[in-house]
Amino acid sequence: FKPNYFHITYRIAEVLLMHVLGYYMLASGYYYSGAAMLGVASGRCGWLMHEGGHYSLTNNITIDRFLQVVIYGVGCGMSGAWWRIQHNKHHSMPQKLEHDVDLRTLPLLAFTEKVVKRAGMPQKLWIRVQAFMFPLLTCFLVASGWQFYLHPRHMLRTKQWGELVTLVVRYALWFKLFVPMFGVAGAFKLYFFYNTFAADYIFTNFAVSHSHLPTVPKEDTEVDWVQYAAIHTMNCKPGPFNFINWWMSFLNFQIEHHLFPCMPQYNHPVVSKRVQALFAKHGVKYDQRGYLESLKVTFQNLHQVGSDEIGR
Repeated sequence: FKPNYFHITYRIAEVLLMHVLGYYMLASGYYYSGAAMLGVASGRCGWLMHEGGHYSLTNNITIDRFLQVVIYGVGCGMSGAWWRIQHNKHHSMPQKLEHDVDLRTLPLLAFTEKVVKRAGMPQKLWIRVQAFMFPLLTCFLVASGWQFYLHPRHMLRTKQWGELVTLVVRYALWFKLFVPMFGVAGAFKLYFFYNTFAADYIFTNFAVSHSHLPTVPKEDTEVDWVQYAAIHTMNCKPGPFNFINWWMSFLNFQIEHHLFPCMPQYNHPVVSKRVQALFAKHGVKYDQRGYLESLKVTFQNLHQVGSDEIGR
């Protein structure tokens, strides 16, 4: 649980450098690759603020909360205070119906047929194609809804003035840097591509760890903390050269993260061996799959839920 300040410095420097590189690529005429670089940088701000929100970066709650607010606000245009409320609910009861807020995704998405209630034909038709629309449009709509409505509304309602300042800084920088380069319309167009890359990167990688796994009935009181982590989360293997560890910022060790949410995420690979031994001792499955297999089963689940829904 001890922080590694070299690692923290590296993580912050990385996202700053990726933003600079994305800007340089755009200025050099590499439009889509530059937008993609900025999108991945924004997604990595999401990973970093996630760790700040869990207070697992510096071991100092005040500093971690400050870092989360700044990184999430400037890097993603969203509210750290809103995220902490919602994400804590998810961690307390992952995959439990009517308790885990990550299952409340309608009308845009349904990860399980159990959350799909009576719906009209237009919504059924949308859910029917949700696996196809998820990377093309749904992730962008969710991110935009959070950025321009849900999160600013929360900031205003709860008087999060510091978070509102980070939004001012974010959009002032965007228009200062990109309106002279592309014009107002071009800056808006660039934001669309950048936000799509960022949303696909972060939301897809979050989805692979939970969304296709079994849910818990709302009345169930028998599932203990360890079983929540064992049954309702899964890990993605580190992959060649530990690339997935970097790509998912060690949250591919989702089982360990749910067992020890305040542990620095870069320590998950170390403790995972002990978790595997514990599970083996008690006959509990340690669900770990390859990254491509995890993506496949995630989108297969979206397709299956959509197919089942249209058949009702």
